[in-house]
Amino acid sequence: MNTEQRPFVLNLPDWELPHLQDQEWPVIDALDAEVRAAGTRSESLKDGFYEILHRRLIPLVESGVNETIEYWLQGLGDGNEGRWPELCVEFPYLEHGESTEPLTLTYCVDNADQTRTELNRTTLEDVLARFLDEATLPAQLPDRAKVVAAKLRELAQKLETL
Repeated sequence: MNTEQRPFVLNLPDWELPHLQDQEWPVIDALDAEVRAAGTRSESLKDGFYEILHRRLIPLVESGVNETIEYWLQGLGDGNEGRWPELCVEFPYLEHGESTEPLTLTYCVDNADQTRTELNRTTLEDVLARFLDEATLPAQLPDRAKVVAAKLRELAQKLETL
């Protein structure tokens, strides 16, 4: 089984990404301290500023990019107040009446014109088959597979009662 961690987007509102606002004042404070200390050292103010900005600029830019992505994914940047997240997973057979495999999953992004662009399409069966088709399965997989099967049966019962 491939134990490599795969990238995912999950529980995005609970993420605690560093925010640009939280990192601005420490840079300003460091620059202020550099100005005060510049008169007592032999190096120039320019060199001190360069060192501080060079060391701290990348984390500031990364935070700004993270916030932009976070707002975009949560649907907060377009005035929808997070009502329609920009990135979502859909069941096209169930939700849209598409003529496709019933367990098809689509990963979509929202467009400004109330439509969605599909980024990827797979089936739940294909995703689970990746693990079941491995030649060497870890010892705990059969137990975990039973837990997944039980959860799938639970969901199936809920769907049947609709």
